[in-house]
Amino acid sequence: MSEEPTNNQRAALNKPFMLGYTVSPSGDSDKSYWSKIGVAWAHKDGQGFNVRMDALPVDGKLVLRCVPENHDDTGELFEREPV
Repeated sequence: MSEEPTNNQRAALNKPFMLGYTVSPSGDSDKSYWSKIGVAWAHKDGQGFNVRMDALPVDGKLVLRCVPENHDDTGELFEREPV
């Protein structure tokens, strides 16, 4: 029998686990442009992700990065996972 998640666990499940980016070279320099195009939430059982894409990368490559713990300090907003 599975236990009900605690309020802290529910809050953690509502937060994005990963951010998706498309990365493009900036031309002459060694730098690249990173554009956020997606967000991923972990499944409750830890066996997969729900991914929401706002755009598709032209080159077909998606870079997924874990959301840093201090991400709330950036002021960037997330919509809650669609139900």
